Amino acid sequence: MLIESVPPMTDAFKLVVSTDPPYRALVPEVASRYAELSGGSAADGAALASAVKAALDRVVTGAADEAHIDLSFRPEAGGVHVDLACGAQRETVNVTIPVANR
Repeated sequence: MLIESVPPMTDAFKLVVSTDPPYRALVPEVASRYAELSGGSAADGAALASAVKAALDRVVTGAADEAHIDLSFRPEAGGVHVDLACGAQRETVNVTIPVANR
């Protein structure tokens, strides 16, 4: 019988953030920590944070001052998946976390 040790997966969650820059600045930090909690390294966290920040910058382009960003984080078998939406703008980010890191 083969028994594998599988680390606990981080729960999926949703987050709504204002488009105001001070609040938007928190999103890459959340993404980085989520990747690490999902079994990734600091480098994996940095990669997710960078990809999420780039997607975030694109989805808020042209957004009204009072707009908000809907984010959905979820673990996947091979890494982390993040959906971002602001008005009609949508982006998806996937970052692979190598099995050796998990």
